[in-house]
Amino acid sequence: MGAARTAFARANARAGVLASIAAVVLLLSGLSTAVVDSLAGSSVSGLREGLAAAQGTTGAARWQIRVAQNPEAQADDAASVLDRMVAPYGAAWSRSVETAPVDAVSGETPFGAVLLADPEAAARSELVEGSWPDDPAAVATADAENAVPATLHSAAAESLDLAPGEVVELAGDPARRLLIVGTWLPLDPADPAWFGESVIASGAVAEGAGPFLVAEEATLDLPAAIVVRWTAVVDPAAVTPESARMLRAELPDVEPALRAMPEIGTDGLSALGGLDATLSRLLAGLGAVRAIAPLPLLLLAFAGVAALTRLATLLGAARRGETVLLRARGASPVRLARDTAVEVLALGIPAAIIGAVGAEAFLTASRPGEDRDWGTATLVASVVLGGTLLVVVGRAWLDARRPIVRGSGDEVGRVARGLATGGGVLLFALAAVALWQFRLYGSPLVTSAAGTVEVDSVAVLAPMLVLLAFALMALGLSRPFNALLERLAAARPPLVPSLPMRQLARRAALYASAALVTMLAVGGLTLTAVFAGAWQGIDRTTSALATGGEVRLSYAGRDVVQAPDPLALGAGLTGIDAVTAEGPVFRGDVRVGSDPATLVALPVASADRIAPGIGIAPAAAALGESSAATGVQVPPGTATLEVAVGLDAPGGTTGTVTVTAWFLTDGGAATPVPPAAVAVGAEGGTVSLAVPEADGLRFIGLGAELSGAGGADVLVSFGAISLDGSAAAPGFEIERELELTSKAPTARAALTSGGNDPLPVVLGTDIAKRISAEVGDQFAFRVLTGNAEIDAVVAGVMPVVPTAGAGGVLADLAAFQRYAFDDGAGVPAFGERWIATSDPDRLATEFDREQGSAVIADARSAASSAPFISPAIAALWTGAAGALLFALIAVVALVAALGRSRLGEVVVLRTLGVPARTQSRARLAELAVTLAVAVAIGVLVGFTTALLTARELARAAVAGAPAVIPVEFGMDVVPWLLGIAVFLLLASAIAAGATASVRRIASRPGLRQEEG
Repeated sequence: MGAARTAFARANARAGVLASIAAVVLLLSGLSTAVVDSLAGSSVSGLREGLAAAQGTTGAARWQIRVAQNPEAQADDAASVLDRMVAPYGAAWSRSVETAPVDAVSGETPFGAVLLADPEAAARSELVEGSWPDDPAAVATADAENAVPATLHSAAAESLDLAPGEVVELAGDPARRLLIVGTWLPLDPADPAWFGESVIASGAVAEGAGPFLVAEEATLDLPAAIVVRWTAVVDPAAVTPESARMLRAELPDVEPALRAMPEIGTDGLSALGGLDATLSRLLAGLGAVRAIAPLPLLLLAFAGVAALTRLATLLGAARRGETVLLRARGASPVRLARDTAVEVLALGIPAAIIGAVGAEAFLTASRPGEDRDWGTATLVASVVLGGTLLVVVGRAWLDARRPIVRGSGDEVGRVARGLATGGGVLLFALAAVALWQFRLYGSPLVTSAAGTVEVDSVAVLAPMLVLLAFALMALGLSRPFNALLERLAAARPPLVPSLPMRQLARRAALYASAALVTMLAVGGLTLTAVFAGAWQGIDRTTSALATGGEVRLSYAGRDVVQAPDPLALGAGLTGIDAVTAEGPVFRGDVRVGSDPATLVALPVASADRIAPGIGIAPAAAALGESSAATGVQVPPGTATLEVAVGLDAPGGTTGTVTVTAWFLTDGGAATPVPPAAVAVGAEGGTVSLAVPEADGLRFIGLGAELSGAGGADVLVSFGAISLDGSAAAPGFEIERELELTSKAPTARAALTSGGNDPLPVVLGTDIAKRISAEVGDQFAFRVLTGNAEIDAVVAGVMPVVPTAGAGGVLADLAAFQRYAFDDGAGVPAFGERWIATSDPDRLATEFDREQGSAVIADARSAASSAPFISPAIAALWTGAAGALLFALIAVVALVAALGRSRLGEVVVLRTLGVPARTQSRARLAELAVTLAVAVAIGVLVGFTTALLTARELARAAVAGAPAVIPVEFGMDVVPWLLGIAVFLLLASAIAAGATASVRRIASRPGLRQEEG
């Protein structure tokens, strides 16, 4: 027989073992490809989805400065910088010029006109009426009127009662005229290219309206501040992780580079926008994925190598006699190893290809929006095939070098034992170093000197190295444990359990591989379950703190309260169901001295209902008294509020004084009612003001505004307040006199009771530390929206203020609005509404559909790390499932090894009269004890590893999670129990088949060993 036929005959005789090796290659190649490519694809998808979801300033970067005397040279210098530092990394930039409100008049109506020159505005907008300002017909019409063509924001046109064809006169020298040639609206005011400007969303700003879209020449030489802006946005469809990293690294250097250009100027140059922070957050999410990605691959690798080792050992044992014979006839170890390599390649190459192609096909079908990388599949398949060759062929070569017949094929020599011992010691040392590094950093992620988040190559290996080290330690301790079981079983007279326990104690090496793979698989499954549970907990908490309500509505274009506020009275929620609780929230910037902070004012009495899970109960209790003492309760059903108004002015003074009443809603939002006018010449009168139809209204004072008095001062006095014609209850007393002047035409008459003490607030730990404040300390802060100066007292300190972080300030909304009203400054309008609902994602989608661009609805899922981490956890579950499959293959190999090596034992016991049933029960007991102990140890090993690493991994998985938030030790129980149950069920079926085989063989009368 030739060498080729001999090799084919040998392979055909061991087709079952070789097919098992091919199955391991197929599974390892397919699962590893799926893990690697799915994580790569999901990382890119998560990055793009995160950028696509960024709205307003969070998705853009802007640099702005006053227009230079030479605008063209200034534009050229800026373009050279941005084309070099921004454009190459997937960001597009645009230039625009905008003016502050310019004194303007249309007919007899004065107002402030905001002009905008933006060549790309038309691409992001729609015409409501007329034409764009660069339309040739519009230009010709404007030239005929000696005017500049302008297209006006539709909302501004409506509020100013302007229409196409009308002319607006601008102040300046020379005077400039604007001919309105059309009206427009933005397609999406939340588009980052608009940079979240309130004038774009609402058509109005403080003291102005617009914008009027005009040519850039029309914005120059006006008596107002004129600012040029360069706005950069990223195309989500084109961004890659590498381009995002490069752009993130360049953005901080753009402002210094602009300052260095001679024509830009340096006075007032500023960098704005949150693109830098958004990219940092998303790249941190990518870093979290990179920190988790090695875990399923290592688990698959360890379990797969252990299963291959078991199969290679089984193949060598089955061929022991053939190897001895061929060596005796002159075959060299190299030839025998080469033949084994040919066998592995013949079956392994198709298996690796099928596994990789199958994984890619599955990912393409299940996740069609992601790019697939066939290079990754090729690399993974090649590594798997190379590793299989190394394990199987290496074992065959070692067996061929020592042609000594051994019964089981599992005994090893001194060299092998020495190598195993040395390898174990090295593994324990590596695991100890990796765990020390992991615990030192508290995470597999570290911050580099450049400020970027990187994966530590040693710490990231800690979870799997510790898991493997514990599994090997448990395997080493199994020998004395089995010996103890043998002694205990020997004290009992029956063969079962003494016989199986004796086998476990004396043939420990035979069971070692299957037990080790089972421990690794179950340990990996347990570690995954604990990590998934811990991540779900901290992600839920972090998302709640980042979003506030289960759905957060953000209203565009709100500044200070100047007129009756329909949103304060609940408008905007009509027709929307599934809302279980809701409340208005103000969130805005404040200054504590020179320290910036974010103020969050919400109705603390209902905070737990409108925003469940944010952990605000202790802070709400500290602020409860300030909430309850704000304003005077208006009796239910009250329709009118009357007050006598007296006016004292120089004789002949004209003009009017408008009087309005201010109320707080049940949620704490401030709103005035429609005003009533009193002529100054009439010297006063009684005004009747309509009280809104709403429950829980609280009265906080009156407001007065003077107009048309020609510079004269007017003294306003108020009489007693009556409600529906009856005297108001005690508490409605207000300040009785106000002085109105041309420089201060508005004033407020606040309640005389309450509001004098400092406003109670709760500070985040960071701002408390920065201003060295403790409970009971007083300080003052200025609200940038409205410029109210408010005295405050620290009522408590909390780790994180919801939606504001550790640098936040928390107050009751009603108390805050009352204090801003009393200060006489602008009363900030709440800009958000927090909603509790049972279906946040559906409700957010419904709001987006119903409310359009006026409202941005965010569910907590928008702040979740799930887009990045859910695929990583799925990969971990996949790795654990693959390890369990390898454990089952190792069990099959163990059963085959037992059947071969112990055939003689079955014959002898049958000859001695041991019934077939007893022998099968003994074999079943061996397998059951082996697997049960391995599963129990695997669970223990997994929990121990999880205690050391899972919570740190969970924190690293949530980018931006505050360090003060504790990570609870949770567990995703259902898939964990399901995985163990399915494994035990399949392992039981394999064990049942093995015991049936033993019973069948032992039942054959006159059986001899060579007949088996």
